[in-house]
Amino acid sequence: MERTYFFAAFGTFGNPNGFRQSFFLGGNPSIAKEIRTFDLKTDAIKLLPQTSIYSIRKDYAGGSNLISYSVYTFAKEQNSDRGGTFIGSSLLFIDKTAKENIIINTLNDFHSTLEKNNISDETIMINHSDQFSIEMPKDFDKIGFNLQEMADVDFKKATQQYLVVYCETNPSQLAGFFSKSIDLLNVYDTIYFTQSYEIGEFVKHKRIFKIVDSGGFDKEIERLQEEKQRILQNSISDLEKEKESLEDEKKQVLDNLKRQIELNEKRHQENEVKIKESKKGLDLINREYDQYYQKIEEVIKTLKLDGKIEAAKNKHSENKRSFSQTLTQNTAVESLSPFSSNGVRVQGIRENPPFGNGLPNLHSSGRSHQERRSGKDGFKIATFVLGLLFVGALVLCCMWMPAKYSDVFTLP
Repeated sequence: MERTYFFAAFGTFGNPNGFRQSFFLGGNPSIAKEIRTFDLKTDAIKLLPQTSIYSIRKDYAGGSNLISYSVYTFAKEQNSDRGGTFIGSSLLFIDKTAKENIIINTLNDFHSTLEKNNISDETIMINHSDQFSIEMPKDFDKIGFNLQEMADVDFKKATQQYLVVYCETNPSQLAGFFSKSIDLLNVYDTIYFTQSYEIGEFVKHKRIFKIVDSGGFDKEIERLQEEKQRILQNSISDLEKEKESLEDEKKQVLDNLKRQIELNEKRHQENEVKIKESKKGLDLINREYDQYYQKIEEVIKTLKLDGKIEAAKNKHSENKRSFSQTLTQNTAVESLSPFSSNGVRVQGIRENPPFGNGLPNLHSSGRSHQERRSGKDGFKIATFVLGLLFVGALVLCCMWMPAKYSDVFTLP
């Protein structure tokens, strides 16, 4: 079974490689190649000597949802004194996550050995992340026994927004911040945490990333909860309205189907078999509406219990798509009346044909082109015939014309 969590190790290596990242201890290659780099935007946030930054980030790669927990520490490049250089580690989870205290302990363990094996005198001693010497953390396998479902996060939506939190980053404090940050990933793509005053002042001065202290972080959570509650109530209200409208829609659809069937029975007795098949569709449509009604009630109950809006929205969209497909396939009744339509459809299901008015226009255009061409050909033929008649007339005139007049046309 493929492991659902793995590590990334990365750093800045100077010329010619620059920033590089590699994946270790698992990871699907098809997913890994689509993961964004863990490089820092150093004009917005910058590491200084003896400082560190933690982060939590969401990604959507290879058709999977990912959450990554990362740590960055200052490290120099070989033969370079430029600032903002670093070495870092990230623990990535695919479609699952784990308890924050286990994540932090495992991440710090991995990163400590990464620094020990690859840094000397604060300088990275290799030229590429593929050359990193790493060790498996002692609690790495323990994570697999403590996996849990991911929170209700919209992973596919990239907000291009980033938050920096100036706070304590010891393991116990950081675990609380990581836990509260999950919901905020619906607002921010990445959230950084640092206890360095200098880094905080740098971010504040650059004014590219939003920065808050621990109190401001709590206010971010409060605002998110208020917005989430508003969306939750609106979602429930919309579902309730749709549920209420189903009975009227159901009656209208069934009545239309019955009227069409009765008309077919009256005018086309010879198609009795088709009409009987159409009648069977009534029970199917009736059941489909009842089942869809129940599914909406289930989504509402689930939404009220766990408040997971995205999960409820996805489930309702799936139910609605299946419901619409079933109606499309089973509400068409072939009409035999010359005065009625070719079938009864549920309003809103019929789709407009692609490419504008479709083939009729193409046939019409082709016919018009042929008619214009035929007209031109006819004109040429008529001109040729008239020319022949004119020449013939001249010949006849010369043959029967009296001599006294023909002398006029005779060349000397």
